[in-house]
Amino acid sequence: MTRLSLHSEPYGRTGNIGANVRKLLGAPHLDPFQMMIRETLQNCCDAAKLGKGPEVFIRLRRLGPIAANAMRERILFDLPKEPNSQVLLREFLAADAPVVLEISDVNTTGLAGPTRADRIPVDTKFTDFIDFLRNIGTPRDTEHGGGTYGFGKMSLYGASRCQTILVDTLAIEDGPPVRRLMGCHVGSSFDIREDGMMLRYTGRHWWGIPSDDGETVEPLAGVDAEQLAYDLGFLGRDPLQTGTSIMVLDFDTGGKSLKAFGGEIAETVLWNFWPRMMEDTPAGRRLTVHVEIDGETIELPKPENFPPLDLFCGAMRRAREIEKEPSAEVFCMNPRKKLGRLIVERGLCAPRMRLVDEDSLLPANCSHIAVMRPAELVVRYFKGDAFPDQRLEWAGVFVSDTDKEVERAFAHSEPPAHDDWVPENLQERNAKRYVNVALREIKRMAKEVAAVGESGLSGAKASPPLARISGILGSALVGVNTGAARRTKKVNSVTRGGRPQRARALPATFIELRSDNGGAIAIFHTEVLQDAGRSGAVLRGVAGVLVDGNSTTFSSGLNDQPEVIKIRRLEGDMTSVGSELRIDGADGTFEVLVRVPKSCAATLDVSILEEDTK
Repeated sequence: MTRLSLHSEPYGRTGNIGANVRKLLGAPHLDPFQMMIRETLQNCCDAAKLGKGPEVFIRLRRLGPIAANAMRERILFDLPKEPNSQVLLREFLAADAPVVLEISDVNTTGLAGPTRADRIPVDTKFTDFIDFLRNIGTPRDTEHGGGTYGFGKMSLYGASRCQTILVDTLAIEDGPPVRRLMGCHVGSSFDIREDGMMLRYTGRHWWGIPSDDGETVEPLAGVDAEQLAYDLGFLGRDPLQTGTSIMVLDFDTGGKSLKAFGGEIAETVLWNFWPRMMEDTPAGRRLTVHVEIDGETIELPKPENFPPLDLFCGAMRRAREIEKEPSAEVFCMNPRKKLGRLIVERGLCAPRMRLVDEDSLLPANCSHIAVMRPAELVVRYFKGDAFPDQRLEWAGVFVSDTDKEVERAFAHSEPPAHDDWVPENLQERNAKRYVNVALREIKRMAKEVAAVGESGLSGAKASPPLARISGILGSALVGVNTGAARRTKKVNSVTRGGRPQRARALPATFIELRSDNGGAIAIFHTEVLQDAGRSGAVLRGVAGVLVDGNSTTFSSGLNDQPEVIKIRRLEGDMTSVGSELRIDGADGTFEVLVRVPKSCAATLDVSILEEDTK
């Protein structure tokens, strides 16, 4: 049985970066958990093998008896001398079922290269191991990459209540793959009195195998590392399945149950990585994520089927085919340089699939633009003005150009957390101008989408002209969102204790879109409420057309109109073909089917007719 030894980093003769390194990296706009997921998965994407998209397993679980014993007896047997670090680690080890979060990737390169930062052989190709386990803030050298080994690494320690992680990696060196396992803790700096001197320590600690010179520790390697990883419950790997697993010890769920926190994991992944998870993302770039909570798998919905991400996906799909929509290109005029592509997609506000009970990242009514570099990793969202009609919503994307000068400007404008574009971070004049112009156009578009909606059919508003903006907005193609998720959630019922003075139908709620012989059928639900005399005799549906953000219900002016083709009561005892259903005083939830023409978004107005007005 191999037991790891502890090495606490002493200050060097010329000093070190101490425990306050986290403050040097800045303060992100996002909460710590979002930041950890973003940064870690970005590094997984950057480490993907050429031609293979990364596959990531996120596992939140309690350690079983074997793993907990291995943790106590073989990893954390020797604890740091700093009092607070000792308390935190002992609390973790004393737990009956310690909680850990493991993030593992496959189809990636693993952490290859030397294990000591002070001795790097000449012509070394990879330094990923020391960049992640030893150094702070080293940038990834991946072209158009998204992450660094600075903020991402520190966010992992921040998610651990004992500020400790274990790393298990399988990487290819000059010969066969090498398995390595090491632990690391980042605590407070401390002093120890010895022989009349004050020995100072940085607060960084590693668990590994003593080096030959006794000055540090090396990672446990080979078969011993593989066996210890197995005992700890790390993701199993085939002999050639390179990649890295990171275990965050005593993971902080914020007091939530593991099951409840699983929904937050799923939603955070989708909200931040949907561009790389789309079905039509090239296989070499596609990110596949699996979420497992205490051995139970959470199925992640496809972003194309997950409102409002379906609208973002529609915009992204068009942005990738920019040759079809050159008007969506954004330029800087002095100097003239293409900065990127800006696309907006509009549609009906579909019901949300709830993954969390409260504080969802998903807006109830979307009016946001997601911005990103060519790596297609979301940097942030800009919120714009919503449509006055809350039945409608929009989503947009801006992707900066692949031109090296432009890409460098946007990349260098990002703070360490990669969660914003800050022109003030740039010193080069043109680079600052590129980012400023792009941000100006993004913010203007966020205002103009709703302004176009207010202009209606006439285009009477002087700004923005409909002709100029139409190429960017495109058609309101609800009719092409055929991957929209099916929603089984019924319209909220109203208590029958107090009936309305007149029979009425609640506003129709869009449920889903179904394919139908090359076209589409929009499904709506409405709730019928009868008065005391149950005078409502007929339920009528009138389909409308969404034009420039306004819903209109008219029957002329377009060659192809949406059409109500069927109405039925969900209880199944009433149905009719056409736009009217005789209900004779019945109430409940009714389903209305609307045939949607191409290049058109359909809306639905519902009303109740009494017998004497029929």
